[in-house]
Amino acid sequence: VASVYPGMGGNVLIVCFVVVVIGGIGSISGALIASLLVGFVDTFGKVFFAQFSGIGIYVLMAIILIWRPEGLRSKGY
Repeated sequence: VASVYPGMGGNVLIVCFVVVVIGGIGSISGALIASLLVGFVDTFGKVFFAQFSGIGIYVLMAIILIWRPEGLRSKGY
């Protein structure tokens, strides 16, 4: 049982923003691929690099944006 309070979705909102940026704005298939990548990096980061697990998805986002600034599967706007 959990109560409702202001700001309760803050943790999820940041991860959702990272998924959208990595996948490409407006791309559903890019968001699917990005969500799988973020989940993989987050899970394995927590298992193998527990001290640095909080920054794993942000490092992934930086690498993807350096490689493809429009995201993995951009709509081409």
